Amino acid sequence: MTDDERQAATRGLDLLWGERQRPRRGPKPGLSVDEIVRAAIEVADADGLPALSMGRVAEQLGTGVASLYRYVPGKAELVALVVDTVLGVPPRSAGEGADWRSRLASWARFSLDVFRERPWVLPLLTSRKGTLGPNETEWLEVALAATADTGLSDLERVEVISLLNMYVRGAVQVAVDLRLGTPEETDDSPVSGSMLRRIGADRFPTLNAVVAAGTFEEPADVVGFGLDRVLDGIETYIEAKKAES
Repeated sequence: MTDDERQAATRGLDLLWGERQRPRRGPKPGLSVDEIVRAAIEVADADGLPALSMGRVAEQLGTGVASLYRYVPGKAELVALVVDTVLGVPPRSAGEGADWRSRLASWARFSLDVFRERPWVLPLLTSRKGTLGPNETEWLEVALAATADTGLSDLERVEVISLLNMYVRGAVQVAVDLRLGTPEETDDSPVSGSMLRRIGADRFPTLNAVVAAGTFEEPADVVGFGLDRVLDGIETYIEAKKAES
């Protein structure tokens, strides 16, 4: 890493964790980091992730690209700010419940809500540099607290949270890709409409019987069903660990 890259990384980390000093050189500042981040989110909301660039954000703000670099070192640092802003602070009720399972279920469902609202942020979570921002760190803090009474080791608790994170993010991405939707969006099922009319009994007898029974006409919370099964697996693991001790 060059000195310039190291300085940019340090500056990006300072910005991410709230140390956002206004530029000291040049004309009087007309922007703020928060305004730039909001503009970036507006661009992604309106035109999708491929449209997110420093140039497009500058256009959204009605300014030149060069002016953005007085506030944000580059796109990588802007992406980190966007991710942490989209994640937001966990709601107070996230992680609440009488036992570890209800607390983790609450935490996971609030996470699902975040990614369902802005699924375009999912690729950024894997493509960005690995630094966590304060909001994402708080989500981790809530999840760790939710698992405090499981009897698992610290490493196992982190692995449980990673498993839930992988399920939540993967499930939302698949739902977006296949347009599975939610219980309120049943028309988006990939097995519907004209496709159903093409499912013949000779070639697909089992599927045909399922379709004929009206299965795909029923609202189905596929993502929620999967979350419950993941929690079942975690519960089985916890009980097995208790039996060993």
